[in-house]
Amino acid sequence: MNYEFLINPREIEQKSFAIIESLTGLGNTPEDQVIKRAIHASGDPDIRKDFRFHPAAIDRGLAALKNKNLIITDVEMVRAGITGYAGEVVCAIREEAVKRKALENKVTRAYQAMMELKDKMEGAVIAIGNAPTALLAVIGLIKEGVKPALVVGVPVGFVGAKESKELLLNCDVPYITLLGTKGGSTIAAAIVNALIKLSRTGGK
Repeated sequence: MNYEFLINPREIEQKSFAIIESLTGLGNTPEDQVIKRAIHASGDPDIRKDFRFHPAAIDRGLAALKNKNLIITDVEMVRAGITGYAGEVVCAIREEAVKRKALENKVTRAYQAMMELKDKMEGAVIAIGNAPTALLAVIGLIKEGVKPALVVGVPVGFVGAKESKELLLNCDVPYITLLGTKGGSTIAAAIVNALIKLSRTGGK
């Protein structure tokens, strides 16, 4: 079968993951499944070496998702990319109060959106794929005692992305992150989708 002409979505996905496995040597551990899903979303096998998982990330993330805990995203693109979840997925970046307070406080809307959702973060899965300032807000709240179940922190960019992810590594909270400047909304959504799938299969 010539995969260049595949049109069946299941066959395309199967072939894609076979190629990813052949290029990376990744297996079927929960961590590897998350990384493979992120590579599939980004088209970049090299990111595998820059992933970092807190030792409790998979267990705590799966427990939260099985319990249908809230998922909080930094931008609408991440929220829109998360599929098949039985719980609620929220993003506050478009709320009028967030826009107004961001202007008043001279901060990004992504930062202000996270501050507005502070009271909903306990036990939540937080997925950040676009805005380093959103991750910085979450890190600050964690230092104040907020305890999300898992932080998926993969903001992309050249200003603050690398630094915010390095700060996340020192937080007392389960995390999944991708070091350096790479990341993005599609990767954040892919990580969460991989965890949602794992939560349905008992983590296998």
